[in-house]
Amino acid sequence: MLCGVVGAVPPPAASGQEPASQQEPASQQETPALPVSPAVSGEAAEDSPAAAEEAFRQPAELVQEAIGDPPGGERISREGRLWVDLPGKRVIVDGYVAMEQGPLEMFACPAQTKEHESVVAVLAAAHEVHAALLAIGAQSGTPVSFSPKFVPPTGQRIRVWVLWRDDEGTVQTSDAKRWVQKTGTKQHLKLDWVFTGSRYWTDPSDGKRYYEADSGDLICVSNFGSAMMDLPTKSSQETGNLQFVAYADRVPPQLTPVRLILVPIPLPADDPPPRPAAAADPAVPPQDAWLPRPAAKPAADAASAPQPATEQAKAGSRQTPAVETPAGEEAGS
Repeated sequence: MLCGVVGAVPPPAASGQEPASQQEPASQQETPALPVSPAVSGEAAEDSPAAAEEAFRQPAELVQEAIGDPPGGERISREGRLWVDLPGKRVIVDGYVAMEQGPLEMFACPAQTKEHESVVAVLAAAHEVHAALLAIGAQSGTPVSFSPKFVPPTGQRIRVWVLWRDDEGTVQTSDAKRWVQKTGTKQHLKLDWVFTGSRYWTDPSDGKRYYEADSGDLICVSNFGSAMMDLPTKSSQETGNLQFVAYADRVPPQLTPVRLILVPIPLPADDPPPRPAAAADPAVPPQDAWLPRPAAKPAADAASAPQPATEQAKAGSRQTPAVETPAGEEAGS
């Protein structure tokens, strides 16, 4: 089992770089409220028992009820919905649509961090996703640097696929870049993300170290030194100058359960080795089988449950002569 990988393979800190002074560790940042669906916000009929029950459901519950474990995936998180497919060189992480329209700093963030500026919130910590990428052999690089001059982030390129079900229950698949729109245009994001690896911040008050991307910077579209994955180009993080928005015509409704599949793109080489037969091709969309329904829960054994005493049951306790079924006939025929 790989559950220990998260703790056993901590993400490396970037050397020679200091975190921005305005950034705080995940433990000290205020946690924003989760997005709410129409049913949760009270727009559904108040006299509907189903709507009343829906009002108390969390996004994680909706995801768990909509998406089953991936085929052949090995869980790498004790708490989150995160798996690795070692032969296929894939990382699988579940989440939900956090925002369908609006300016973006991230494509994806860990749940309960930066949903107000991310398309997707995932049900796993950033350092766990980092460990999962290392487990399948992806190579991290270096975060962006702004001083004394701009140096873009580096790292192995990662293709991100999104799977979800539409209103009719049909599996849909998209390259995640198609959910990110360049501000003021009809163009979607063209660059693949790179696995930068974020960095650590040490709290001077107690000496504890924090993985900075856990505060929200999982898959970024604005450059952050704390990003786990970033764009290998200059992209402003200034509020009035953000370069990307959610592609509202393509992103499904808020709270739609989604599955992200991260596939490393082979590093450039003069004589690249052949891809293993079981390894995923990052250019080929995942098959529908990667988004199964949850396995049906086994029904309780009715025979083992205590039955109330009834007159019929009492009568049945008296001796009843056996009835022999004639050969060639079935009982009750």
